[in-house]
Amino acid sequence: MSRKVALWIVVAVVGTLLVLTILAAAGSRTEPLRKLVVATLEERLDSNVELDSFSVDLFPAVTVRGAGLKIRLRRVTDPNIAPLIVIDNFTVHCGIVDLLRRPRRFKHVTLEKLVVNIPPGGLKGARRDDDPSGPRREAPAAPPSAGAPPPPPPSNPGGSDSRTESPILVDELIADGALLRIIPRRADKQPKEFAIQALTMHTLGIGEQMPFKATLTNPLPKGLIETKGTFGPWQTEDPGSTPLGGEYSFQKADLDTIKGIGGILNSTGIFDGELGRIGVKGTTQTPDFHLDISRQPVALDTTFEAVVDGTNGNTFLTGVTAKFLQTTVFAKGAVTGTKGVKGRTTALDVAIKDGRIEDLLRLAVKGDKPLMVGRVGLHTLFKLPPGERDVMEKLMLDGAFDVGAAQFTNPGVQEKLSGMSQRARGLDPAEKDGNVVSGLSGTFKLRDGSLSFTDLAFALPGATVQLHGSYGLRSEAIDFAGTLRMDATISEAAGGGVKGFFLKAIDPLFKKKGAGALIPIKIGGTKDKPAFGLDVGRVFNSK
Repeated sequence: MSRKVALWIVVAVVGTLLVLTILAAAGSRTEPLRKLVVATLEERLDSNVELDSFSVDLFPAVTVRGAGLKIRLRRVTDPNIAPLIVIDNFTVHCGIVDLLRRPRRFKHVTLEKLVVNIPPGGLKGARRDDDPSGPRREAPAAPPSAGAPPPPPPSNPGGSDSRTESPILVDELIADGALLRIIPRRADKQPKEFAIQALTMHTLGIGEQMPFKATLTNPLPKGLIETKGTFGPWQTEDPGSTPLGGEYSFQKADLDTIKGIGGILNSTGIFDGELGRIGVKGTTQTPDFHLDISRQPVALDTTFEAVVDGTNGNTFLTGVTAKFLQTTVFAKGAVTGTKGVKGRTTALDVAIKDGRIEDLLRLAVKGDKPLMVGRVGLHTLFKLPPGERDVMEKLMLDGAFDVGAAQFTNPGVQEKLSGMSQRARGLDPAEKDGNVVSGLSGTFKLRDGSLSFTDLAFALPGATVQLHGSYGLRSEAIDFAGTLRMDATISEAAGGGVKGFFLKAIDPLFKKKGAGALIPIKIGGTKDKPAFGLDVGRVFNSK
């Protein structure tokens, strides 16, 4: 449910109160006047209404005061759910002459301690589930990998919602210190709260385009949002087609409030469209973005375009470009809710066309120096479900990558691979050649903080290695098995001489599929201390 829809409900309440002010122009302070206000609000809002006090003073200017206003939707039958609207005190000011004009004009409305409680399931476009006046507009759910935005709402030219002169206008409405609370379906879950530090709206009225300015605290990630723009005219028959537009600034958002990531984010942008289809364009800057698993910050800048369904909060990312270090990431997808589940699921299609493997490793792996450097291309499906777990524990990836001209940065690994390359060609392993890996590719999956690889292959001069296995992002444990295919035979790899002579007897054991030798290998240990070895069991099992 959109915050803007909730604010419109408040506007409807204020408008009804102003109508009653005109009816009460005789200055009545009696109990019948309070009852009239309650009855009128109940009829217009299809709600149960409580009002502790209501009064009107006509001299020297018209002043309306009320206290203890509570409005409960009749369709919300659970008595444990808080009222939709709670206002501790409200005050309305205008002049006598303003009441005699057409439209009636009220100079100033103040709401104190306004609380808007969105019930589980939202307000369904401010219409009851059994309302026969027309079909509700529901935003379609997009497939996780498609990220398709909802279709544009139906046009409504010339209908009852077209712009007409409003019988009542409010020059200014102020509701500072307000609170928007979204109540979850599960009783054991805490509601999500948006503290609205300041809210000002101008030219409130039926059929009016209403300028607004608001400052509110976003709970996750925690930060301050300042926004201004226009809202309306309100479309009664199809709330989703209500136009709005403006700009926003989201400053000093603390990403540490999301488990697993960190940094301070700043974002600015513009929005325009209709409540059911809001187009948003913006940028973000996070100079110290990091994953908790590595704690190595990088400067992350993004530009994005999205379509937001303001009636349910679903966001469809039509294009995101993120840049850090020497790598650019492209993504599209959706951030959507699931009925009965708290939070939202992020599902993206992510691609890197010409990045650097060391940049990715800096984000995901501990250590001052990355395991490997080189050009990388990558494509993966990215899914981040809701929940309280650390981001890296619940993040799911399913993709493929290709690294060109890679070099390992660990001297021990370089030395072992260089010696392997020399032996694979029947050369002296003491003569190092720089150990350039001509290619590294594979498919991968990330689940529960563990990366599993299939079809992992890399080539050295004279040798090709094929592996499958896993790597623990937190434990840094390596567990791989595979084969080493060499151009040279085992005896040739031994360097000839007496040792090579005796090893000729076992050359047939490893000589398979046209290779000089096909050797089963295993790699264990950790990132910093890998252990390479012959998988002896597989040698004889294969025979």
